[in-house]
Amino acid sequence: MIKISSFSLILMMLVSCKSLDDSKINFYLEKSSLYKAEIKRDIWGVPHVYGETDADAAFGLAYAHAEDDFKNIAENMYLYRAQMGLRDGISGAVQDYLIKVLKIRENIDENYLIDLDENVRKVIEAYAAGINYWMIKNPENEYSHFFPVTEKDIVAGFAIQNLFFSGVVSSIEKLQREAEIKEEYTSLYRNQQFVTGSNVLAVNSNKTEDKSTRIIINSHQPLEGPLAWYEAHIKSDEGWNMMGGLFPGSPFIFVGFNENIAWGFTVNKPDLSDSYELTINPNNEDQYLLDGEWKDFTKETIKLPVKIFGPIQWTVERDAKYSQHGPVLEVGDKSYALRFSGMKDIKQVNQWYAMNKSQSIADWISAMKKRSIVSFNGVFADKEGNIFFLHNSSSPLRKEGLDWSNTIDGTRSDLIWDEYVEFEKIPQIKNPSSGWLASTNQDPFKVTNEMDNLSAKDFSPTLGLQTRMTNRAYRSIELFDSYSSISEQDFDDIKFDNKYSVQSRSYKYISKIFEIDFETDELNYAKNVLRDWDLSTNFDNTSAALGVCVLSNEWISEQGQRIPQDPEISFRDCVTELNETYGKVDPKWSERNFIVRGQKKISVQGGPDVLRAIYGRNDNEGDLKAAGGDGLYIHVSWDKDKKQQSKSIHQYGSATQDNTSIHFDDQMNLYVNEVYKPTFYDSELLDKNTSKVYYVPN
Repeated sequence: MIKISSFSLILMMLVSCKSLDDSKINFYLEKSSLYKAEIKRDIWGVPHVYGETDADAAFGLAYAHAEDDFKNIAENMYLYRAQMGLRDGISGAVQDYLIKVLKIRENIDENYLIDLDENVRKVIEAYAAGINYWMIKNPENEYSHFFPVTEKDIVAGFAIQNLFFSGVVSSIEKLQREAEIKEEYTSLYRNQQFVTGSNVLAVNSNKTEDKSTRIIINSHQPLEGPLAWYEAHIKSDEGWNMMGGLFPGSPFIFVGFNENIAWGFTVNKPDLSDSYELTINPNNEDQYLLDGEWKDFTKETIKLPVKIFGPIQWTVERDAKYSQHGPVLEVGDKSYALRFSGMKDIKQVNQWYAMNKSQSIADWISAMKKRSIVSFNGVFADKEGNIFFLHNSSSPLRKEGLDWSNTIDGTRSDLIWDEYVEFEKIPQIKNPSSGWLASTNQDPFKVTNEMDNLSAKDFSPTLGLQTRMTNRAYRSIELFDSYSSISEQDFDDIKFDNKYSVQSRSYKYISKIFEIDFETDELNYAKNVLRDWDLSTNFDNTSAALGVCVLSNEWISEQGQRIPQDPEISFRDCVTELNETYGKVDPKWSERNFIVRGQKKISVQGGPDVLRAIYGRNDNEGDLKAAGGDGLYIHVSWDKDKKQQSKSIHQYGSATQDNTSIHFDDQMNLYVNEVYKPTFYDSELLDKNTSKVYYVPN
């Protein structure tokens, strides 16, 4: 670490930047001078950031991430500032409306100093300063209009994430479908259809051949864009030493490990939101019925800036109503009030920071008890041999005896909840005798061997816990139960399994086709191709192209909570598509399924909802281009002597935006061959495998 002695020179060099507000440059340069960080890039380009304080490290992380992916950090600012209308026109303004109605920025302005811990504020402010420092040094970037990024922008990002994972977005979509309303209120994230699932697998000495404890973290995200994983290592003299994955605009590791513990998250879907149908006064549309009395709505005017064309902007005004339940949504000829977990909470950053600083299972559980992160299954492992599953949910404490999955009577105040179910009353399993845990977005009562699973009857039905089983869940149970003990290679083989289970919804969907006697030899030949499928998605498989095409309709429909079309229709459509694209229905999977980066296009194994998860979109040539699924994945282990090893893969490379860098696509071959690279978390290993060292400010 070095002290910066050339700050005045930097000032003279940079104050001339004309694309930024000159009056603010000096202020933010002075602010940057409060921090100092060392950045070591390993041979794969991954940043390992060191600072004397946590704030120093956060400053350095922001700068390193901006170097690799400033575009997505900046793109997120449109959302965080409720300015999507300035980017996307009226469709973006619809998203802005929801954010403004929920008063996310107002809550932050009001409670920033009250709700956020001082140490957390220091980290967030340093992170914003790091982004601003990069912008000053790169004044010609196309997003200079966002300068300066503020700490409240960063906090807003975490609060807005809660909207998606609280279920309020799904609730609005459900109301719209029921009313046959086509307007999209809720597309808060581009590519959100590919935030489809995740895997976290853990084993301990009860199951491992060498008595090690292992965890594989494999959260599924879009492979590109503002929700794509970025790998980094953050270290300070204040005890922060986390490595793993984060999103653009985050100062904290979301999934990863330190020397003592590791954890990953998977999406779960407990019922965390409620829609109350309101009774409107027929003589006064500004009143609703509550406990036998007409109550006045609180009303506000929401202003939404909208891009018309080019630089031309317009401000659209739209009224917003609020009831005692929460904000009001008018759908068709009905009015609903929305209430959801964490609706005024901005303390998510406190919880992420607490997890990042945890050193033991007790620390981590204490962090999870903060309940500001409203959902996600968590799977935890540590050097002491513990493995732990938590069906995390900030579940409302609801009145028993009602069906809370449907619309609720909005005329009763006793149905307006204000508290949450106690932490101890949500599903969790510590150290099952089976020695394994697998979280794959499934029923929380089927995450390990049957003898160790919890029973749904021991939990309140008002929690609205999901009952869905993914193919990955069925396969993980089948695979773990098939081993008496598991080696490191066995564990990796389970993670990279690319097969569908005969128990899965997908197989049951396509199996209906086997009963049909088709009218042409071509269709009957295709049926036989499908019937002969071994349900794998490996390179040489000649049935997977047809099989995945057919079952994808069921999978996409299930994700959208819709009834899939008749499998015969899907089958006929797929036969036509494959014949038109390849001249046959049975091309090898390696001819159909690809990961693409710039001009590099490589075949990849895996498919939708297999443990080797690859979710593809048709490209211009008719092939499938991987768009989501397996991105960053991390394997951490502690042997019986508590010695740690770690390895990882990113789908592309560390330089997520710079196509001139060798790190733009240097991990793709590892990725498709299912081979890990070292993380170089250990400082001695890092020193031997460092490609570049520099300091910021510089």
